[in-house]
Amino acid sequence: MKSEQCHAIILSTLNYGESDRIVSLFTLEHGRLRGFAKSARASRKRFGGQLEPTNRLEVTLSLKEDGLSRIERIEQSSCYPELREQLESLALALYACELVEALTPEGHPLPRLFRLLSTLFDHLAAQTGSAADRRFFEINVLNILGYRPVLDTALLQPLSDCMKTGSFGKIRFSDTELEAAGRLLDRQISSHCTHPLKSRAFLDNLN
Repeated sequence: MKSEQCHAIILSTLNYGESDRIVSLFTLEHGRLRGFAKSARASRKRFGGQLEPTNRLEVTLSLKEDGLSRIERIEQSSCYPELREQLESLALALYACELVEALTPEGHPLPRLFRLLSTLFDHLAAQTGSAADRRFFEINVLNILGYRPVLDTALLQPLSDCMKTGSFGKIRFSDTELEAAGRLLDRQISSHCTHPLKSRAFLDNLN
């Protein structure tokens, strides 16, 4: 296995054995990868509690083409403490992580999607997440992955506008437009996911 420093966002984690952790990483360089963090739960000194969903890291990986790469060390991290202070923002961030994990293939670089997810977290750290932020993220994810739906009514015009700007909070939705966008995007996302997203139900209750 070769070692490489990567920019990564943690999508999810799974405890393994008595002290280890399996981490789902979305990297700028290689797309989605699975990493093995040995003794991550036994010693906070090695990883410092930084292996948590939504954290953005510069991490050294021993890459393996098929199977688990090994997480050797973390060089730098952004943990977004402000994001975690607002329930709406944290719920949207965790949903975004689960959505990216569900829709992306393993080992396929998607730099536009990495930047979109990073931009969302920066936005949510600065202000409370909204239903419009959710729909902005979803339509851009679908567009990047080639799953863009047909937007053939005036009520869906804000979704078209969302794909013309890279900035959250710029596009305004009326209540009726937001409802129409939600129906379309929920249906489109469900058709491409192999299982229901656990974070979606919680986010729906908040919105």
